[in-house]
Amino acid sequence: LAPSVFPGIWELPILLVLGLVALAWSGGPLVLAPPEPGDASAVSFDPRPFLRGAPGRVGPYLVVTAVLALSLLAERSLATVAAFRSLLVGALVLVAGGEAWFLALATAIVLVLATFVLPDPALLRERSYFGVTEVVQPAGEGRTVLYNGTTVHGSQWIDPARRDQPVGYYVRNGPLGEVFGALDAAEPGPRTIGVVGLGAGGIAPYARPGDSLTFFEIDPVVVDVAADTRYFTYLADAATRPSIVLGDGRRSLEHVPDGTFDLLILDAFSSDSVPAHLLTAEAIADDVRTLRPGGLLLAQISSRSYALEPAVAAAEAPLGLIPLHRDFSPSQEAAADGAIPSEWVAATTNANLAAALGAGWTPAQVAARPLTDDHPDLLRFLRP
Repeated sequence: LAPSVFPGIWELPILLVLGLVALAWSGGPLVLAPPEPGDASAVSFDPRPFLRGAPGRVGPYLVVTAVLALSLLAERSLATVAAFRSLLVGALVLVAGGEAWFLALATAIVLVLATFVLPDPALLRERSYFGVTEVVQPAGEGRTVLYNGTTVHGSQWIDPARRDQPVGYYVRNGPLGEVFGALDAAEPGPRTIGVVGLGAGGIAPYARPGDSLTFFEIDPVVVDVAADTRYFTYLADAATRPSIVLGDGRRSLEHVPDGTFDLLILDAFSSDSVPAHLLTAEAIADDVRTLRPGGLLLAQISSRSYALEPAVAAAEAPLGLIPLHRDFSPSQEAAADGAIPSEWVAATTNANLAAALGAGWTPAQVAARPLTDDHPDLLRFLRP
């Protein structure tokens, strides 16, 4: 029932609180130390029942917290500060959690604050089979941001004078801008572009008059949000009105005729849940089939959890493509203008086009074997 009833992932905190309530109601043991004689008959407030058994509760928690903290610090996670605050609050709740009813009540209050009060208010929050889609305008950023879960799937400047300026992964002075610049230099005429993954439609500003642009998107909620000008205007403002094909990108591409695209962009890997079926040798081979001779296959492989460069390159190299890798870290000035780090793999049989990408693009690392439909062992590429 939860996906139909709740607009967010509310069932987890609800079940956590209900579990604690059930233990409190049944008098289940939540402390490791027995109550001291005489505590129950005390007339004045006595904090000792709340603190009883604190070492048994907090000790294991601190061990897990230390592991999480070291992981966050090692990867310089953007969530480090928020995580430390949450972990500290959790420790305080456990310290005073000797009374079962108080532990349940304190946990409920903390989770209500974390779920409904502290996050930025959402302009839209809608849940589908593919997760929770949120549109927010974080205070002080001047942008509208599209989230799926905790992953940013696109953003746009609120200022009308800047709203056609791509941001995030797609900034013009980043890898995507370099790719379109190389294409402009090699073949300045109209081109046909396919993009697997819509997000907020942030690639649409690159389309020129006369181009053909098609997005392939699996989540109908994302399609509705990207097309709604109350939230994002990339699609409405594009020089060429993009078309959108709803459905799984790989299965949709199976119906695309051979030699259709000058450029095919795979942009569906930034989440922690990587769709491995888009990365297998069979999937990449079908992607290449849709390219015209000398066309370019571009994969935006930014991922917090996986190093996908070797997997993609291993599927492309046997097909005669030249796989090139770009790891982009924006300058402070570019970051202030909306750029974020990103990672890309571009592949083409056109040596001149590959050379035109520039010095930042280097030969990609190729894995010993690619992912396959029969053996999509994605954990092989988990980051250390």
